[in-house]
Amino acid sequence: MNYINRTIDWVSQSRYAWLLKSEVFRYLIAGGTAFVVLMIVLIFLVEVFAMNEVLATAIGLLCATPVNYSLQKRFVFRSQAPVGKSFVIYCVVTAATMMLNVELFYLILKYSGLHYTVSQFLTTAIIVVLNYIVNRHLTFSHAVK
Repeated sequence: MNYINRTIDWVSQSRYAWLLKSEVFRYLIAGGTAFVVLMIVLIFLVEVFAMNEVLATAIGLLCATPVNYSLQKRFVFRSQAPVGKSFVIYCVVTAATMMLNVELFYLILKYSGLHYTVSQFLTTAIIVVLNYIVNRHLTFSHAVK
């Protein structure tokens, strides 16, 4: 976490400081980090353990959830909402979008003939907009600006 704080300090003092002022940009950084966790787990489970892609993506989403929550609460929305309350709301929102993600991933994978990594990328691109809106207005609605 210290490395992340130093990196944020460096960026905030550079000519790219305006990027950190953009909540959407910070959301994409946090989501991108969680996406990397998801993809590492997905690829590992499919390639090493020959696990079903749909099950592997569900497990990957579970692994990415705490990473995404932490980054969204502290870095993206700068929320001071109590962890218990915001985490419960986040888990409900995440469970709903996770079910949507898994179903959409399954449909894209089954009917498009695309590789499972491309299918997950497309699924994430669709889900990310919904996640941002719901988390912005519900989960972290008491964020400090």
